[in-house]
Amino acid sequence: MRPEKKAFILLISLFSIFACDPKEDVDPTVEAVQNVTFKKIMELSPFAAAQNISVSPNEKYMIFSYKENTAVKNYYSKDGGETAQELFIYGNDKDKPIQTNISNGGLFVTTDGGVYDLNNIRSGSAAFYYAKGVTDSGKLVYIQNDGANGKTFFIDNNGTYENTGVRLTMDENFYLGTSGEKMGFFDWRNRTIAEFDVSAQTYTQTTLTNLNYSQLYGLGNSQNKVKTDYSYGHFAYAKEGGVIIITPSQEIRYYDYPADYQIFQNTEGGMKLFGDHAYVNIFDRWGGKKVYVASGTTLEPMNHDFAVCRVGDKVYSQGFLENGTRFKSGIIKESDGVKAYLPLEYEFEFASNQMFGKTYVLGDYAYASDKVYDLNAETYATSPIGEIVSIYHDTGKTLAYTATGTYSSTDGKNWTEESTAPMKPELVTKGTDGKYHALNLTQQVYVSPSTQAKTYSVDIEAYVSSNGIQWELVAGSATNKSGTGPRSMTSDGKVFFLDNNVGRAGISFFSEDFGESWVRIVNGENTTTGQAVSLDFQTSEFELSNGKFLSVRFEFSGQMFLTTCANSIGDCTEIEIQPSFNTESMYQFDDGSTTLSSNDELVFNTLDGIYLSSSLK
Repeated sequence: MRPEKKAFILLISLFSIFACDPKEDVDPTVEAVQNVTFKKIMELSPFAAAQNISVSPNEKYMIFSYKENTAVKNYYSKDGGETAQELFIYGNDKDKPIQTNISNGGLFVTTDGGVYDLNNIRSGSAAFYYAKGVTDSGKLVYIQNDGANGKTFFIDNNGTYENTGVRLTMDENFYLGTSGEKMGFFDWRNRTIAEFDVSAQTYTQTTLTNLNYSQLYGLGNSQNKVKTDYSYGHFAYAKEGGVIIITPSQEIRYYDYPADYQIFQNTEGGMKLFGDHAYVNIFDRWGGKKVYVASGTTLEPMNHDFAVCRVGDKVYSQGFLENGTRFKSGIIKESDGVKAYLPLEYEFEFASNQMFGKTYVLGDYAYASDKVYDLNAETYATSPIGEIVSIYHDTGKTLAYTATGTYSSTDGKNWTEESTAPMKPELVTKGTDGKYHALNLTQQVYVSPSTQAKTYSVDIEAYVSSNGIQWELVAGSATNKSGTGPRSMTSDGKVFFLDNNVGRAGISFFSEDFGESWVRIVNGENTTTGQAVSLDFQTSEFELSNGKFLSVRFEFSGQMFLTTCANSIGDCTEIEIQPSFNTESMYQFDDGSTTLSSNDELVFNTLDGIYLSSSLK
């Protein structure tokens, strides 16, 4: 065969190979979207806002009250905090936080007298019995008017209350609670304490003639200014300037609040007594609030909030542990100086976007609210830069704009403070002109006084910078537009957003100069030029590092669509995606909480945690 014929055949073969290559003319970004995968990187953080904590003496049974969105809900554990279930309460205590003593067998009594059994809470959600209190061993006590004998103690015996013949000679309203095998009463106005010993069926009442309220700052005679409590033979009294503990031997201990906390508001925050430890939630002169504990000879500040319960030397509190496994906080058990979260595994039903908000993933670290999550160690810590408002992935580094200043990082972990100026723009990009551009967005809401309907608008200011750190306002750029404002700005200056107010369909705003000037588009027509907008016109949420553009959309049915565009205003391809996470109701949370990582991965704030996509560049 002649050489030129061989060359011709080889050339034909090569053309055939390339013609049959299925990847010919396939956009790498489209291909990456078609093959996208997802992985969960952050779990929900249960029990992040407990208001009250109750724990049985044997530490087997627990009740936690906390605010879920705006409603108070109660949860219980019957395995020492390993798992939790919702606790349903009826009567006057329905939807109220629960603070109560729990017996070693799981019984507790609500303020309206309903008796509940945590071992049978599902079938016995409504109170199965009524009592005044329950002892640690599970004895139920009832105080009943016994005719001429007055108020008398009755004790349950296998479902029947039996009269003890022991009278209560103090007003029943002074009952403070049951702990151990005793019930405590404190008529603080007459300085009289009393106990009913359920086991011995004896009642003891004592007037403390040496109890001196005036030894502490404040009047202490107003019912609204006084808090009292009882626990294992101890009585406590708290007022504006301090707290008093009365021991079982009737030793009286006085504790003065620090001078800055001796104000009229105390003790509106409350007081809780566990044995000889009295926890007070007190205000300072500047409106701040702090928890102190009085015990022995000292009054010490605590580093947790007022959701606290003490069992012997074990302390249960609610808060955040540095390098722990909770995003916000959880129930913490402290034993021998060691603090750890209770597992409290529970399948929550609220959407995580109400917990995490926007999450920014930078390398091996995810930033949400004021916390940073180590993806490898799977632990949370307080962010060294505070809460991020916006970020810009610059060449070789990331710029973060936070409430406290501007920071830069090359690894997503270690940060350099670049500026403490108050500038914290919502949108930042580096333009093809080599300059940095930013938009400050300030949301405005008008509420109709007649219909209470809300109308949204946004104040917009455009800024320019040579380094992304020091900014200068663009003269004449300040404006107000109807709607909630834009979510993205491209490197070639394109900014677009809809007027998403009710009744404003078909109206939008568009800028081609980084928000320095705007045109109004109505039903597809540019009202400045009078020309129709191209049918291919489409802007995107994200700009990838390879110069392509990307948007995410969720449908009511849960369908997910990713749209890739070759340029900032069109040439787009939409692809339906089958994600591995629950997309139920995500169309409702189309609030801009999805972000783009430093590696061009989408960060999804889902119904059960934070998910990260594979890289789409």
